[in-house]
Amino acid sequence: MLLTLSVVLPLPSLLPWPVAVLAGAYTWKLGDGGVDQWAPVYAGGLLTVAELAYWSIELRGRWQDAERLTERRAALIAALALASVVVGGIVLAATSLRIPSGLATDLLGVAAAVAALAVVASLARPRTK
Repeated sequence: MLLTLSVVLPLPSLLPWPVAVLAGAYTWKLGDGGVDQWAPVYAGGLLTVAELAYWSIELRGRWQDAERLTERRAALIAALALASVVVGGIVLAATSLRIPSGLATDLLGVAAAVAALAVVASLARPRTK
């Protein structure tokens, strides 16, 4: 209902909320059970819903400009959804690996966390021309 309202009234600031509610409902359905093997597919579906909703708002009043880019944008959304399913599947498969504990494993985890923060910081830094 909220997703429909945010698309009909073109309110892009409301779009993340229905997607978050859908993700929360999926999580609630899982309960205390284990990890669902279909989680990457649900993630790809939620990404697709969000992208299509934003795209439908973006296209309002600009149908002349959109004719040339429709196929390219649809292919991009499909590629993003497929990539999210693949990456989610890889992460899901990685969670089933048995990793020995110890100081070396802890140091590797800290190094990976620092590297991830460095990547996020470099992407967040404004570009200078």
